[in-house]
Amino acid sequence: MGDLVLVTPGRPSLTPLGGGVLFDNSSCRNRMSKSTQKPGFRLSSIPEGVEPVHKLAQLGTESPEVLTDDSSMHLNPQSRFSAKGAFQKRARVKYLTSALSVRLANVPNTPLIKSYWNTFYCSSIMQKKGEHLVAKFCKNRWCLVCNRIRTAQLIKQYLPTIQSWDDKHFVTLTVPNCSADDLEVTIAEMKSVSNRIRETLKKQYQRKQRATPLVGLRKLEVTYNPTRKDYHPHFHFVVSNRETADDLRRMWLSHFQKAKWQGQDVRKADDRSSLEMFKYFVKLVSSHSKDRLILVDPLDVIFQAVAGERTFQAFNVKVGKMTTDEEADALADELATEAVYRWEQSVTDWVDIETGEGLTGYQPDEQFRELVEKRIILATTPKNLS
Repeated sequence: MGDLVLVTPGRPSLTPLGGGVLFDNSSCRNRMSKSTQKPGFRLSSIPEGVEPVHKLAQLGTESPEVLTDDSSMHLNPQSRFSAKGAFQKRARVKYLTSALSVRLANVPNTPLIKSYWNTFYCSSIMQKKGEHLVAKFCKNRWCLVCNRIRTAQLIKQYLPTIQSWDDKHFVTLTVPNCSADDLEVTIAEMKSVSNRIRETLKKQYQRKQRATPLVGLRKLEVTYNPTRKDYHPHFHFVVSNRETADDLRRMWLSHFQKAKWQGQDVRKADDRSSLEMFKYFVKLVSSHSKDRLILVDPLDVIFQAVAGERTFQAFNVKVGKMTTDEEADALADELATEAVYRWEQSVTDWVDIETGEGLTGYQPDEQFRELVEKRIILATTPKNLS
């Protein structure tokens, strides 16, 4: 296949994204070149009336399997912080997200097509205004740019409280794997059971039948097994004490008779393991033999199943104040003049529209470039997994 290229308004140059499709941003239409058309492969055009991005984000998390993980720096506030270095990591996730959102929009008959295109445009323009570096964000949970921002915000809000728990425990609660058709109803049942357990523990505490209430955090995760072609939804909890952790496991198993004891995990948590609660809720990269692939069809199934659902929830936890986009504010302090920067996929950076200077200087290594440009695929086939 040839390259997917982006034609930006008012500019004749083409920006390759990889994938065999020409994307015309000025007319909001996509067209396949005759030399690259294949039966069954058609990039869905952007529907009429879709605005590029319409809301400012206050959200984010990150996929540790794909991306550089720097969340541990929050455990050591004295560690050296580089605004440009932090923004290079944002350029890294923008590079991946731009390619991934186009592939997701190409999934046949996906009801999320408008949202995927909003993600394509997310933070495409960065502007230095006074003391701030501002952009418009999509707030979609599959957007790694927005997730990165939200991860930092959640850690700032919740980590100080978690660090004060002397007996905190990490709990994993699972159910048997399910098919794509059953994923949404399985997640709904899991959340219903979790809420019933929460209410039971609340009433026990109110009746003085237990010493402490349920205090903790819950996160939903979903993984995909490319060999079995099924899905594994599960909950992670961090709770304030061992008694609560054991009660969660016992009550969970009483509701899910087919769930196995060994599939449920309770272990002592530390501050570092607690950071797992704030990371991305789905594993992007599937490994088969020596291959690392991003399988788009299963991701679309997962995103549809969790649409409108809360993947992160706190129970009786005091939180700090919501922070601003600190990475952007820190980089704005280092920029001498006001300017407008536009994302260029071929450059893997935001570029000053007047001078052509890159904002971060990010350059992906060859392994990551290959993942983004060649290993985001629509579906698994024997050839893909050979």
